[in-house]
Amino acid sequence: ARNPRLIHCSAVGFGQDGPYAARPAFDDIIQAMSGLADLQGRNSGAPAYVNTILADKVAGLTLAYAIPMALYERERSGEGQAVEVPMFETLVSFTLVEHMSGHSFVPPLGPMGYSRVLSPQRRPYRTRDGYLALLPYTDAQWGRFFALAQRDDLAVDPRYVDATARARHFDELYQDLADIVALRGTEEWLALLADADIPHSRVNTPEALFDDPHLRATGFFQPVEHPTEGPLMAAGIPVRFSRTPGEIKRQAPRQDADRDMLKPAR
Repeated sequence: ARNPRLIHCSAVGFGQDGPYAARPAFDDIIQAMSGLADLQGRNSGAPAYVNTILADKVAGLTLAYAIPMALYERERSGEGQAVEVPMFETLVSFTLVEHMSGHSFVPPLGPMGYSRVLSPQRRPYRTRDGYLALLPYTDAQWGRFFALAQRDDLAVDPRYVDATARARHFDELYQDLADIVALRGTEEWLALLADADIPHSRVNTPEALFDDPHLRATGFFQPVEHPTEGPLMAAGIPVRFSRTPGEIKRQAPRQDADRDMLKPAR
């Protein structure tokens, strides 16, 4: 009442007008409730969590754009408002963008689930000596790949001639892709694909990212000096602003450091 321009944003586990409002929520629970754990385990036979705190981070990213939306609206209306970002609803929305599929229609025209993403053959492919991520996508890319692989027979295969046909045969297509990739070593494939304009990559470990030539060139990892913990390595700010670039100005505080600052002076 005293400040009608105030914007108050709350991050909660569940929307506060629903029956789950008072439930506790953590990343694993939300992955399970949202359907994500089920989807993640479709090819292994048992539900599985994604190996990153995806629900927490997706909710955080949603918070990060919800607040600027409210700020922008306030510039037009002059009024603030309450903004609520519930983890459960946020991850359901995030997960079902591609997996609503046939259930987007009433009545449903088919099952839920995006068949390409759920194909058991969608995975990094084993080479003779390692693994390769490979995803020809357009008609032109598939044509160039089949030519590089010397598989002209597959280039004219009715199952693979265009995107519509491939969408009906993802399992067979990706199995053929796996069989082809297994014939060469990783470095041989990387050299062969280097100038082919076909999406591909070696499969990096997290440790290997510190030596990635692109991340080195862009200065992504930044050595910093923490006032109490000494030298640290920090991940950089991925967003680039041409006029007001971001920078790491303050390190994470030690436990209770900020609380200590709030204690009254004796």
